[in-house]
Amino acid sequence: MDQPTTLTDLSYLKSLTGGASDKMSKYIRMFITGAPVSIQQMDMYYLNKDWSGLRQSAHALKPQLGYFGAKGAENLIKEIERMSGDQVDLDKIPEQLENFRQQYELIQSELEASLKELGN
Repeated sequence: MDQPTTLTDLSYLKSLTGGASDKMSKYIRMFITGAPVSIQQMDMYYLNKDWSGLRQSAHALKPQLGYFGAKGAENLIKEIERMSGDQVDLDKIPEQLENFRQQYELIQSELEASLKELGN
């Protein structure tokens, strides 16, 4: 009952890389360094009401989240992509961005722990 819950599942990444820890580490590091930039871009696009830019940034994050099995965060990003692309529920985007930011922080911690386990 006290089973730890994680937001990530590296099964897909393992199959994608053939379990090679150096390749897995490379993908994890690229995400950890690139995602904060994408989050900042999405914030800027929202503030500037650049819905196309926001949709594109959200769209670019989706496959990366999929590599790490981060389904909850991936669903948030899909919703941000949908709202900005269709220009609907725009007033809900800041809350969605904040929810994603909070999930990203937890995902980052989990991935950093995975890097240590991988030893790279």
